[in-house]
Amino acid sequence: MAPGQTATSRVAGIVLLLVLVLAGIARSHWGTRSDSFTIDEPWHVVAGVSYVRTGDFRLNPEHPPLVKLAAGAGQSRDFVLPPFAPLVEKSQERDWVEDVLFFKNDAAAVQRATRLSLWAFHGALVFALGLLLWRALGLAWAAGSLAFLALEPSVAAHLPVAMTDLPLALTLAVAVACAGLLLSTWQWRWVLAAGVALGLVLGSKHSGLAGVAGVGAVLVVGVLAGWREGWAEGVRRLGRVAAAGVLGVAVLWAMYGFRFHAGPDGSDGFNRAMADKVADLNIPHWRLAIGVADEARLLPRAYLWGLSDTVRAGVEGRGQSAHFVWGVNHMGAPPWFTWPSIVVAKVPLGLLAMSLLGLLLLRWKSLPPAGRWLLAAGAGAGLVHLAALMSGQGTYGGIRHALPLVVLLALPAGALVAFAWRQASAAWRAAALVPLAAALVMTFGEPRLWEYHNELAGGSEGAYRQFGNEGLDLGQRWHEIKAFHDAVIVPEGATLYSDYWFMEEQAIAARTNYRRKVDSIDDTNIAGVYEGYFIYPMMSTLPWPEWGWDPAVGLAGLEQVKRLGFVAVYKGRREDPLGRAGDVYGRVLEHLYRRGGGRDEVVAARLQEVVAIAPFHVGAAIELGNAQLRLGDLDAARAAYQLPLDQQMMPVEPLAKAQLEAQLARLDTATDPATVPPLRNPWME
Repeated sequence: MAPGQTATSRVAGIVLLLVLVLAGIARSHWGTRSDSFTIDEPWHVVAGVSYVRTGDFRLNPEHPPLVKLAAGAGQSRDFVLPPFAPLVEKSQERDWVEDVLFFKNDAAAVQRATRLSLWAFHGALVFALGLLLWRALGLAWAAGSLAFLALEPSVAAHLPVAMTDLPLALTLAVAVACAGLLLSTWQWRWVLAAGVALGLVLGSKHSGLAGVAGVGAVLVVGVLAGWREGWAEGVRRLGRVAAAGVLGVAVLWAMYGFRFHAGPDGSDGFNRAMADKVADLNIPHWRLAIGVADEARLLPRAYLWGLSDTVRAGVEGRGQSAHFVWGVNHMGAPPWFTWPSIVVAKVPLGLLAMSLLGLLLLRWKSLPPAGRWLLAAGAGAGLVHLAALMSGQGTYGGIRHALPLVVLLALPAGALVAFAWRQASAAWRAAALVPLAAALVMTFGEPRLWEYHNELAGGSEGAYRQFGNEGLDLGQRWHEIKAFHDAVIVPEGATLYSDYWFMEEQAIAARTNYRRKVDSIDDTNIAGVYEGYFIYPMMSTLPWPEWGWDPAVGLAGLEQVKRLGFVAVYKGRREDPLGRAGDVYGRVLEHLYRRGGGRDEVVAARLQEVVAIAPFHVGAAIELGNAQLRLGDLDAARAAYQLPLDQQMMPVEPLAKAQLEAQLARLDTATDPATVPPLRNPWME
């Protein structure tokens, strides 16, 4: 709140900001009321309950604990958390947490509790941001920024969701505001506020390191500016920035109970040993940095384990070599415009215009020092986060990984409202509301805010023709699929198959007629003949020659009987050898990593069937080569590892290619298969 205001005006301002926060939550409810869990939420919720109850951080260390603590604290005391099972690989851990949520608990009640706790958690962060913007830039600016956030569909879609992306975006914006106030006053209260905010960023998501670096760079500029006033001032500022940094790290440690090990008893029951997790990294400087930090115990081991996973999945890309942007499947490295395009396609055009106009109307010299420093910190955080996104190989996350950029767009958007209010003109004030009104009109009828895309991308109905990432869907259509199943499939006694990524445990727990295409590694249905109802994402209606998919062939014999947004329901009888190959690969992984392995001759036979249909399948080729090594056949192993490098359909991601080439080099000099270590499958991360 700005100083010098009357009590009445302060109350009125607080009420205004609260109304905007509640309006955003109400809109979020309206646009997400039909959503089921995302595919990642069970993991976060069950992990959060375990953190709160046991103080053990072995589950889901891929992400820091902040949002999981909020989701776990919001569950009722009736939530059943069984004793931990030994964890082996990520897939087995996912199965365990989904079994806990869908078989041992009332999933619908858990989701209701999750939504309520996350609306409260995210709402508190938005309100805190509004108060800080009011203090630094005035009430009109703060109200404009919060109105932007209340109307932005991707923000609204994430408000009730137990995932790490919106907490990162909001805590980073709060840290930006606190940094601006610190840089303008150098008061200890803002040192403390900035330190706590930076700690919350670190505790939200590992990619928050980029935003923290951006804010830190601006803080360094503020310190250097102090040296011009004398060395004493420079030292004073440096000490306060250092104190904020130390406090931020302390806040992160506090979230882990100030313990290095994951368990209260000094254990680390992760699904993969820390040493192996670090060794999986292919980029030497990341492998060295995380290894040194773990050895020196600079940060909690669970945090460092998760940082390794984030680098493997996001920076290295875990084998991703195709990026569907503006209707073109770009091979190899993602094009430079991928992330700007994702933002431009997802934010409503009215809100984009609001941010652009606000930027053009900024009068830098007329801003208070806190405002100038705040905007500088926002620019630093946004640019470094964007640079981190653009330098990575993984683009699968879509807008959720770019949410910090979306939230930071609210800062210049607020400038438009502040400028108009300073003009004391009804016409100007009305004009400032036009972009907000346009955004409301253009998005008001959107029933599924997660799937929203603006007109540039063909709208929500046609966006699948332009983009292929998790901003289209993350498994939230289960409730409608279940309703269709109960109304249509059950009366017919038909079977339901799915190429859509809802959670199998969810379907099984609901006693549906769902069936896998392949039940075990002993499957012999090589032609892939199936009959019943089939669930596909709408992207399956497009040709994907790189993946060997032609809808005219793949969907032959089927009739589309229902469309549920991003999901299409088909009925009929068909041959699906490509789909069967994908399921065979899944059953092989299940056999190897969840059921103890063995029977390598059968494993090899099934995987030969997979690569015969999909020679570009890096994961299947690696597992086939590993199986042949275990069988003692060096030549067969060499042929398997070579297969992805020889095929021309889909280029191999550079790091995976380097791994394959190194393995082939080892085989060229080997005489005993037992001396050649198996190759780590990048898709196990």
